[in-house]
Amino acid sequence: MLRVLQSLFLALAATVFTLFAAELVARMLAPQWAPQHAERSFWRHDELLGWSHKPGQRGKLRHPDFTVRVAISEQGFRDAVYPVERVEGLRRMLVLGDSFAWGFGVERDEILWNRLEARHPGWEIINTAVSGYGTDQQLLFFQERGRAFAPDVVVLHFHENDLNDVAADRRYGYPKPHFSLGPEGLVLGNVPVPGLSLPWRVRRFLRESSYLFNRLQAVEQLLDSAGPRRLHAAGVAPGAAPPAPAPTDPPDSRAVSAALLARLAQACRDAGAQLVVVSSPAPEEVRVWLARTLFDLGVPYAPLDPAFRGRPREAYKFPNDPHWNATGQGIAADAVEEFLVETAILP
Repeated sequence: MLRVLQSLFLALAATVFTLFAAELVARMLAPQWAPQHAERSFWRHDELLGWSHKPGQRGKLRHPDFTVRVAISEQGFRDAVYPVERVEGLRRMLVLGDSFAWGFGVERDEILWNRLEARHPGWEIINTAVSGYGTDQQLLFFQERGRAFAPDVVVLHFHENDLNDVAADRRYGYPKPHFSLGPEGLVLGNVPVPGLSLPWRVRRFLRESSYLFNRLQAVEQLLDSAGPRRLHAAGVAPGAAPPAPAPTDPPDSRAVSAALLARLAQACRDAGAQLVVVSSPAPEEVRVWLARTLFDLGVPYAPLDPAFRGRPREAYKFPNDPHWNATGQGIAADAVEEFLVETAILP
């Protein structure tokens, strides 16, 4: 028995040494394998929302296409510090959104909402967006925290993946709150939201610190994206017809999303604020559904598709990432400003 334990210990020690040596070699010879510091490194566990920003956190967001500075305010926003009490003579707008509104890949002053605030000094525009948030988390944030700022206007920056997010109780591997529809309407579940499990904590640590793990993940994603290999791994023989694709949205996601939008519109009215919605470019069926839903709710809505239509992708997005670059944020800022002027919100 002792000999078996000694053998196991030696095997484990050899494995650890080999991995350690491989990590050192990777750091010296393959700097391109350096981990990307995702926006998730600025998150903390939140029992209501799943995750939220760490107040006062500062650092850099690193990606093959960019390196940008990120500073989280003491209030937990990627924005300036705003007093909760209203400032006399200033109107106030509160922004709800995900990574597009948060400004993934651009500096803070390049984000469309900061551009608008700079153009309209009579307004405070508080950007409370958090990457990965769906309409469910945005509703909960506004009800529990955002309404304390007493905004005149609430802008919801909608993205098509919000439809999938509301039907999930996990995003990026992180647990999150989850709504469903019951006989009496919306039912909130998975709250208090549990924290990350130990395997996910280890995975996150390795992803943010290990060159070797980062490279292995890239290879795994490459293999996963290979259609024939993926089908073969799933038990589909080469040359055979693939299974029918799953629906883009879970069956009840649009019904839940519509109920969430209605609840948010009512919460804004109760707080004395006007809700307006803008959406990142999305398929026509999503825009039509959103337009009809918001029309029934009496909520002004502007899809940003026309502002980007006809422009080459490389002009406003990063080469290896779907988010807007600084030019894309500027295009969106002009389109949103035009919409807010048309609705008599901005002068």
